[in-house]
Amino acid sequence: MASGTVLADGDLRLRPVSLPGDAARALPWYRDPEVMWLSEGDAAARYDAAMISSMYRYLLERGEAYIVEIRAAEAWVALGDAALCTDCIPIVIGVPEHRSRGLGSRVLRLLVTRARALGWRRIRVKGVYTYNPRTRRLYERAGFRLTGLRPAQGGQDAWTFDLLL
Repeated sequence: MASGTVLADGDLRLRPVSLPGDAARALPWYRDPEVMWLSEGDAAARYDAAMISSMYRYLLERGEAYIVEIRAAEAWVALGDAALCTDCIPIVIGVPEHRSRGLGSRVLRLLVTRARALGWRRIRVKGVYTYNPRTRRLYERAGFRLTGLRPAQGGQDAWTFDLLL
């Protein structure tokens, strides 16, 4: 389910993923140990452009995938990606200097608003590693309810969340 819709909030926008260019653009994000630890549970893991393209295609088959951009001077600068699927809503702020500045909350608000506009009744998040309390707080502040704990890859546990729209 691809989308041509750009979602915007002032100096922040989510534009639909464009392949193959955005896979190459995302390479530095998916070679960052913090991103890989929080998303894959393995700080040593690294994605190549083919793996990123495959991930984006997978997300596009299940929902919508976006590049997160911020307005800097007179240009839009890519700094991460996000997706809106019924069972996941991953957000990656791939540029370290843009983390912990409230951008993830703004991205999540745009995605929840988009889900409502699409007529969705619920969004589920099937896994946030329990060693990632920052992301847990992000979802809970947005109104998601913690619904459980499940085993995840690598012997880690993951929280599950639910948001009724």
